[in-house]
Amino acid sequence: MIILVGQGKIAKLALILTIFLALAWPANLVGQETRGEISPILVPIKGLVNINRSMSLPGQGRVEMIGFSPDGRYVAIAGGGALLWDLNSGTTMVLTAPAESGILFCRFDFSPDGQMLATAMGRVKLVLWDLKSGSSRVINGARSTEDVAYSPDGKYLVVGANSGGLEVWDVLNGKKTSTFLKKKHDTYGRVAFTPDGKYIAASKDGRIVLVEASSGNMVKTFSGHQGYITDFVVSRDGKILVSGGSDKRIIVWDISSGEKLKDINPLPDRVNDLAITADGRMIAAAIGPPLFPWEKVNPETSVMIIDLEAGEGRVLKVPFCYSVAFSPDGKFLATGISSGEEVAIIWDISYYGIAGKFKKDPFETTAEYEARVGQIEIPYSEAITLNAAQYNADRGGFEIQFKNNKLLIQVEREGAKELIKRKAGTLRLSGQLKYHDVENLKLEGAVLEDMVTGKKFPVVKIGEVSQESK
Repeated sequence: MIILVGQGKIAKLALILTIFLALAWPANLVGQETRGEISPILVPIKGLVNINRSMSLPGQGRVEMIGFSPDGRYVAIAGGGALLWDLNSGTTMVLTAPAESGILFCRFDFSPDGQMLATAMGRVKLVLWDLKSGSSRVINGARSTEDVAYSPDGKYLVVGANSGGLEVWDVLNGKKTSTFLKKKHDTYGRVAFTPDGKYIAASKDGRIVLVEASSGNMVKTFSGHQGYITDFVVSRDGKILVSGGSDKRIIVWDISSGEKLKDINPLPDRVNDLAITADGRMIAAAIGPPLFPWEKVNPETSVMIIDLEAGEGRVLKVPFCYSVAFSPDGKFLATGISSGEEVAIIWDISYYGIAGKFKKDPFETTAEYEARVGQIEIPYSEAITLNAAQYNADRGGFEIQFKNNKLLIQVEREGAKELIKRKAGTLRLSGQLKYHDVENLKLEGAVLEDMVTGKKFPVVKIGEVSQESK
């Protein structure tokens, strides 16, 4: 049977149906239908957070060195002794220094396979640690050690011996195989093998020497600092060497030619520690007054991040920081902290330089620019914290402000009670960043990730923050 309805009745019926659907539609889905191209979650390019505090390790101590294991699982932290932090489990293991080593000093290096850690403790003992068992072995005869480094094949250690030049030790049998550059009162403060294992680089006062690992013959000298060299690093491809000194400068050297590629000065203060990413693109430097164990720790320190490819630098204020290290994949930066409350902070730098990807090249046409940036899609996440006051039980989720957006994180009540207990850095707002316009990016597929349980919760846009409310 066919029922004919007049046009006016159809309009009335449609209105009633619309009202019914609006009332029946779940409140916690408000905004979901408008979160696509009509009303995207916008992230202002100029306000893009590209360095996120990811996690930290509470504790007290003087931290002079920090470093990642080759697989990125562990972080070693050294001051008077050494501490191993398992980033997967959050547990720590104290590497107890021999009693006679004192408490004033410790340097270390991970073996290439990540199974061992060599520590130069108190300039007295060279100790090898098995990271799986926690057992240790002292290399007898290696004393007054300033620094230690593994060879790329893991078979040898080079140490900078106090007034003893450079010593090479066989890891397996614990015997010294050779001594180079031994002169009275000559002490080499930092040592490193080149990635191919052919050469050893070592610093003394204001210069760095490069010697053959097999013979000890000097190949090259890098001289350019006006003060003494505090640290240096060699890129993984062995092409560049970066040195920092008490003269408030960083010098980038071409290892092959010995020429300066960059001389970055003057810096705000002296360089205490250096790190370089695996691809050799980015440098991190801990900058500030020196740290002495008998003096009060000085908070006036910072971390400078330098993008060698882009020729840009940025200063990140990190009080009480005297050591830095990049993770093997270059996505994280570790800073050693001597604040009395924390001993390490891990920073997520995965998104460093994102804004630069969306800059228009002066030689690009508008059509070329829009075609290029339209293809860019970058995974993004930013750490957030939640509290009970943000939870709206009627809507079934947390109402938060993110950039210029009002968002609803859809979480049922019991789950919400757990999320407000999470530590800083364990909740992350994630999605895919895409081009929207010259001032904004859009965050698509937004979810809240609980890094503790691995659960993900949908995030929808429910409005925008007005200029008056800012």
